Amino acid sequence: MEIVSSFTDERPSNIAISPEGRIFITMSAEGNTQFIVREILPDGKTLYFPDAEWSKKPTGNSMKGISSAIGIQVSSDNILWVLDMGKSNTDPRQTPKLMGWDIKSHTLVHVYPLPDAVLRPSSFLQDFVIDEKHQTAVIADMTMGGMVLPASPAFVVINLKTGYSRRMLENHSSFQPADESIRVNGRPISHQFADGKKYEPRYPLNPISIDAERNWIYYGALGGKKIYRIAADAVANEKLENDDLEKRIEYYAEKPKSDGFKVGANGQIYITDVEHNAIGVSTPQGYRILVQDDRLFSWPDGVALSPDGYLYVVSDQLQNKPWWNNNQNDSKPPYYVLRIKIK
Repeated sequence: MEIVSSFTDERPSNIAISPEGRIFITMSAEGNTQFIVREILPDGKTLYFPDAEWSKKPTGNSMKGISSAIGIQVSSDNILWVLDMGKSNTDPRQTPKLMGWDIKSHTLVHVYPLPDAVLRPSSFLQDFVIDEKHQTAVIADMTMGGMVLPASPAFVVINLKTGYSRRMLENHSSFQPADESIRVNGRPISHQFADGKKYEPRYPLNPISIDAERNWIYYGALGGKKIYRIAADAVANEKLENDDLEKRIEYYAEKPKSDGFKVGANGQIYITDVEHNAIGVSTPQGYRILVQDDRLFSWPDGVALSPDGYLYVVSDQLQNKPWWNNNQNDSKPPYYVLRIKIK
């Protein structure tokens, strides 16, 4: 296990690797972060991407910029995709949008604003996949943004040719978490509301990934213990309604409670194990831990696979932030981007 980059004043979120091995991350929009999207250079230092203006938060009456982002992916055609979660309490309101930049030229080539019709007031648009084969983007909307309940998890599917988007399979049983707390080092994740009441969240749909052949989309609940999959061509088919899609959902494997996973070769799913400070692998034959470290893997979050056989992992101590720790900040920087040789 190697430390690729570390951060003391800012907190990284998710990670993506280009076909040539370039490393990109999103940064938490909270705190001292000025630039939301960064490229990690070979020496571990970071540089904003695509430029200083787009990587900052929008200002004035322009949508140019990124309000907040977690999800980031690189497609096989060297497009860096970033999902801006938007901001509802700004004036003007910043709608969520999916954006794509040509990595080599730093040129913006795609912008897909998401209309209110496919969102909910508590939408929390975090992880997503890009399906170049069927020209779709599939977003996992966990909801529960702002701890607004009840949750209404769903897929938000964008047709990358037309920009048309749909909200699909809302509240399907495969999106739901186990009815139990998430515990890290024995302490439950807990949110304290303004009236003093405490709540231990059950987080639904979150991690999502697609295989290299673009045949299957795999997904699960952050607080759940199962991985499901659905055929990518079915999700892309705009003629299929929810009843049709439900019949195409398959149970795939067991998993731990996890904030991110990535499908590798031979159906192996490399997965963050947030309760055990570990990275593991799930297959239909079961789950096993690959590496565990209570210091370095304090809430392993986003993961990515590199072309030279490494698994990259972001470790960001989310469980120690006030939002998940009854308004107490127990964060102990640094936060890390790590990598593990897997082949």
